[in-house]
Amino acid sequence: MIRSSSLGLSLLVAIVLLSGMDGSVAIAQTPLSEPIFSNPVKIIISKDVLTGDLPVLNRSLKLDEAIQIALKDNPTLLETERTWTISKYLSRSALAKLGPSASANLFYAKTNLNQTLFFMNDSPVASWPMQNTAPRGSLLSVVFAARQPLFTGGRLVGGYRAARAQEKQSLASFNADRVKLAQQVRQAYWESALQEARAKLKSQYVVYRQSTVGNTQAKVESGKLPRADLLREGAELANAQTQLNDAYSDLNKALLNLKALLAINFSSNVDVGEGLELVPQTKDLNYYLGAAAASRPEIARARSAIEEMKARQMVARSKYSPQVDLYGLTSNQTGRTPESPDSVANGKWGGMIGIIGGVTLFDSGSRFNELRAANEAVRRAQAAARETEIAVGKEVAAAWIALDLSEKNAKLAHSRVLSAVEDSRLMHARFEAGKAIALEDFQSSVRAFDAQQQELEAIYKYKLTEADLLAASGSI
Repeated sequence: MIRSSSLGLSLLVAIVLLSGMDGSVAIAQTPLSEPIFSNPVKIIISKDVLTGDLPVLNRSLKLDEAIQIALKDNPTLLETERTWTISKYLSRSALAKLGPSASANLFYAKTNLNQTLFFMNDSPVASWPMQNTAPRGSLLSVVFAARQPLFTGGRLVGGYRAARAQEKQSLASFNADRVKLAQQVRQAYWESALQEARAKLKSQYVVYRQSTVGNTQAKVESGKLPRADLLREGAELANAQTQLNDAYSDLNKALLNLKALLAINFSSNVDVGEGLELVPQTKDLNYYLGAAAASRPEIARARSAIEEMKARQMVARSKYSPQVDLYGLTSNQTGRTPESPDSVANGKWGGMIGIIGGVTLFDSGSRFNELRAANEAVRRAQAAARETEIAVGKEVAAAWIALDLSEKNAKLAHSRVLSAVEDSRLMHARFEAGKAIALEDFQSSVRAFDAQQQELEAIYKYKLTEADLLAASGSI
């Protein structure tokens, strides 16, 4: 495990500050055991302004904790979850069509013709129950009707299976958004960790340059160094302070992005509780490919799309089958019907129960072509699922390769840090012994600082590729 905590530069600063530039000048310094970094930016937001009602969180966060907060409170994810919930209710609605249904109706008519009232239902084939109206009279009826499908050739079952498949696809979309959100939190978290480490490193470098300026000024005043060396040190101190200000800006932008993903108040005083560490991967490509096959939401969505198309294929095939329903009807008829054959039926209840079935004999090829289209839709969904599996496998393999190479680069960057810090130590010793000029000592310390920045960038890239690989394998 390689830990990047500015240790190399801290050792370098300790060597320079404890020995002094000429052994005689003492410069006030911050002990290296104490923190020399403090974010100067403090955000205060009133409760009555935009985003002011978001919860405030003031503490250090571990990565896993940050991910869980985002999964719980991120509004974009909550919106997707509501979409999934809607699909669950729609699938239950489709299931309810398999059971009985009943209705109550109030009917009034005044007519001089012999007519029949039909009660509609959702069957495309079976006949409808009917209620006669009397000729040349008025009619007021209270009608209760009920039906229970007995056989539909798979029409209702297919509709339910299609709704269930759509529910699974909606769940897959929700899980895909969860994986994406976790990836975004990881990226924002490690971006914040990088910017914090860079700010700390640059803060230490400012302290170091303040010391070198003081020591160089003392040597210039004693005539041991030319004024050009002092100007160079002063310019480098100004450059270091500018870089530190830029680092503070980048840090606060990264933290702001993280707060937005967590849906917490922008005035929250949070910081990342995990530093940039290189933890080498221990799992091979086959592990991540297996995890992707089991957990990747896009694959689950593609497979449920096949289920949906097969269910719609069942619905299309059901139109070749008879549709049989059990019906019941009862009504109370009130009215003056002097010409009705049953004139004494006024105010009496009557009813009927029966089984009604029907089948379509000819439809000019409508069912045939609808079924052919459904068959092709199944084949298209199968091809799309295969395409998704290949695309996911390619994404996982590419992320694994990138992680492997970024791990090697991070280890190489650490080797360069060790070399640069040691070179700077030796160069400073040579400068103290009069065997090197101040410019060489200056350049060696700058190279050590740059090497540590490059190591931070290398570990950060490793963390990003690790987040990509976890997302590619469907991990939260």
